[in-house]
Amino acid sequence: MERLEQNKTDQKLALAYMELIITAFFWGLATVLMKKHIDEIPTFHLLASRFLVGALVVFLLAPKKIFTIDKKDLKVGTILGTLNFVTYALIVLGLNYTSASKTGFLASLSVLFVPIVQSIINKSKPSKWTIISIFLSLLGLYLISGINGTSLNKGDLLIILCACCSTAYILLLSKLGKEIDDYRLSFLQMFTIFILSFIMVLCFEDLNLQVIRNSSSVLLLVGILGTGLTTFLQTKAQKVASPESVGIIFLGEPLTTLFLAYVILNETILLKGLIGSGFITIALIIAILKKI
Repeated sequence: MERLEQNKTDQKLALAYMELIITAFFWGLATVLMKKHIDEIPTFHLLASRFLVGALVVFLLAPKKIFTIDKKDLKVGTILGTLNFVTYALIVLGLNYTSASKTGFLASLSVLFVPIVQSIINKSKPSKWTIISIFLSLLGLYLISGINGTSLNKGDLLIILCACCSTAYILLLSKLGKEIDDYRLSFLQMFTIFILSFIMVLCFEDLNLQVIRNSSSVLLLVGILGTGLTTFLQTKAQKVASPESVGIIFLGEPLTTLFLAYVILNETILLKGLIGSGFITIALIIAILKKI
């Protein structure tokens, strides 16, 4: 009986890992598509559009569940959605003062922050495999990002704060999301981000529906696959996978972005980028095989 239960647990964990890998892949694809087709869309127009589409996708998949949202669902979904929105907003602000390469590296520091915070909360030390995975991940990210120099500016600090928010989001989703239906929680998070983004559009950007219409096909693709599907899969997977494994597996996003940018955008991959990709791949394999 115990062996049967263990097999079921392993199967659920394997499915969760697969869902996280798919999430990272579609995030990377969305990044490349946005870079190629919709650079001209103002930031908060883009966020409002993609998260509105994502919320509608989840609503259409399970409308009856969405109509049963209660106060607890609303509270948790709003908290997580707001935290996720702040993460996106800090990236936008930080990019005004620092490079894209440093942004990619510093924003991924959550892979380091998550196990540290988890260890403090649980009053335990990370396993040796967790430490090895984190080291390989950070080394790989450093090589991929191509950062030169070590000085920090205002933008870098904003991106580090973004990584802190991302860490809080991963940990809170794992803690608070387990008792709430996947569809309801996914919808509430995305709808919250849409509302906050739309407020930012009205406050800081001139509302321009034409620019959205001009890129509607790509926005639909990004909204469906890179937002609706990924938010749902992450919400579902984190009920099973540990926060540490989530942080490491999500490093598949910059890895995917690197290679899809090479294939779709004809960008050059340097040798150190290939080496960095190898380190991240090894870290992902360790995270999955060792079930960290």
